[in-house]
Amino acid sequence: MNVEKFDWTEELHQTMVKSLVTSFGLDFLLLNDRKGGDVDTIHNVRNGIYATEAERQRYEGRGDYDSHHYHSHENYIATNRKGKRAHQAGTLTDAYTGEVFASDDNKNLDHIISAKEIHDDPGRILAERDGAELANDASNLAFTHESLNKSKKADSMDAFICTLQKNREDTLRQLAELESQVTLTEKEKKRLISLRKKADADTERMERADKYAREKYEATINQSYYLSSKFATAVASASLNSGFRMGTRQMLGLILAEIWFELRERIPHIIRQQRNSFCAGKCLSEITSALRACQERVQEKFSSFLIAFKDGVIGGILSGITTTLLNIFLTTERMIVRLIREMWNNLVQAFKVLVFNPEGLSPGQLAKAVTKLIAAGVAVAGGVMINEAMAQILIFPFGSELAAFCGALTTGILGLVMNYYLEYSEVMQRVWAFLDKFKDKFQRSLEYFQAVNAELDRYLVELTALEFSVDAAALNHFSLHLDSVNSEIERGLLLREEVSRRGIALPFESGNVASVRDWLNKR
Repeated sequence: MNVEKFDWTEELHQTMVKSLVTSFGLDFLLLNDRKGGDVDTIHNVRNGIYATEAERQRYEGRGDYDSHHYHSHENYIATNRKGKRAHQAGTLTDAYTGEVFASDDNKNLDHIISAKEIHDDPGRILAERDGAELANDASNLAFTHESLNKSKKADSMDAFICTLQKNREDTLRQLAELESQVTLTEKEKKRLISLRKKADADTERMERADKYAREKYEATINQSYYLSSKFATAVASASLNSGFRMGTRQMLGLILAEIWFELRERIPHIIRQQRNSFCAGKCLSEITSALRACQERVQEKFSSFLIAFKDGVIGGILSGITTTLLNIFLTTERMIVRLIREMWNNLVQAFKVLVFNPEGLSPGQLAKAVTKLIAAGVAVAGGVMINEAMAQILIFPFGSELAAFCGALTTGILGLVMNYYLEYSEVMQRVWAFLDKFKDKFQRSLEYFQAVNAELDRYLVELTALEFSVDAAALNHFSLHLDSVNSEIERGLLLREEVSRRGIALPFESGNVASVRDWLNKR
């Protein structure tokens, strides 16, 4: 295909049809993109986004928080006993102030991450870990003064620190007022102790304790879930399901596209035949013939449909895995899930061409083929974004169909423009030519002789178009004689004799290899 013969209309039509019956036509039947993907992740469930209804119901049925259950755990009791002995020995330190407990101080064993927070954590439920066991891990237990523990309640450490800092001026003011009094009631004495502990709270120590506890907690949750057979099974099931659906979409879409291309050629002919004199029998025969042609066209390209199915399966599996990995750290929107799937579909094809190079392309042509496939993926991504944006605007009847058409049109135009630029722009031509310099000498020799053969074939076609002054019998005799020779030398001598006999003017000297090469180089 050269620049002068580039059929923009036909290229746009084919691209749009294939887009309409794949990316924008069969998606709603075969694929169900959802926010957060198809596999539950700890990050998503903590944001209330579930991929499966079963996990949502498990969380809702977790039961009410039971303080006694969490505070009667064997590790909680053992740590309390150990702390009591250290307190009696005068070596127990307040984890939130850094001060050593006085003998008459009231200490409490605090859950750094509150037991209620752990009980209500969707991530813990998803990982199927026992809340009391996690809450009473050594990394999550710390001794502090009773007043600080009761002030903290079930708040997170960040929230408690924020409250202390917000009320610090008021705390210091009340503390100064009580300290200035000569006599205090028992209630005021307790209040004074509480204010002193709040004033002495070391927020940096508290933050370090919270950071250490949360890192250990998160590591335990993540390892329990992401290294479990439950997660592996969910990823495998979702990816295989996505791959099968993606492969089916690609194969069915291409089959429908080929059927349409055949009907598009046949229908105008049938209309012209029946326009002036309609005959039901003949019309039915023409339609039957058209359908048979569609069947034959599909059968001829069946192997390419299977390849499209295989590539779609691989792309669907990889897109499913990619989406799940992303959702471990962030929540992907529905459009992002779709973009990932469409890009992987083209990346699989590009990777296959790049690695296997089935057509034996030169470095420049290989780079161009791979770039075109990636550009096609970018074009589809652009169409998907337009489709999603238009679907939010066109909320009237048939708005979704119009949005799909706009997406397909965008894909077609973008793909057409990028393909034309990669094929014919001077800049890209120089890039491909530069890359072709890295071809080995054998590849260059092969391409040279392929070009020579193609040029000779073209010239022979021109010769066959000439009006020979012979009758059909003479021409048939010459053809049979030409087929009967056993070597290229004999064939060349026969052709030279016939050219000389008929006085045909050749643009090179017959039998002179240097003259032939000089003529080919000028072409």
